[in-house]
Amino acid sequence: MEHKAAKRSRSIDGHDDDANNNPIQRKVWVSQKMSDARDPAKMREVHERTTKMLFEGAAANQERPEEHTALHEHYFLLGDGSILLRDMRPDSENPALERRKSRCCQRQTLIHGTCINCDMDLCEECGYSCSECSEFICRSCVTVFDDCPESPLCERCQMFHT
Repeated sequence: MEHKAAKRSRSIDGHDDDANNNPIQRKVWVSQKMSDARDPAKMREVHERTTKMLFEGAAANQERPEEHTALHEHYFLLGDGSILLRDMRPDSENPALERRKSRCCQRQTLIHGTCINCDMDLCEECGYSCSECSEFICRSCVTVFDDCPESPLCERCQMFHT
């Protein structure tokens, strides 16, 4: 006759729980990043690398500031093909202009931009500068929206102009 092992019976009153003190176990995945976050030396290294990258980026932006200024901030369009320099600094500080075929009228022009009102392509022959905010506006928008073509206004400035 085979003898089966008897199962251990649990105590009802809880006195026998010391021997069976295994709480529920959970697996938690800890990434290397989480592990490194607890190490002050590693966090110092990350901080130094981040600071270095920020300073290098700021230095690079100071070397080429003209890339961040818009074309309308440098030039004023009169609508008849005339271009005025807004700031009278030497041309080396202004964006390089080159003659190429415009998308709006197929002429060889220097300024190539878009109208702030309707996003239509424009050049110095087909565009004006808003007399308030200096953004470029196309001839069509000046004709349709503006009563006074001598001092054209974009749609936004016209709402607040009295």
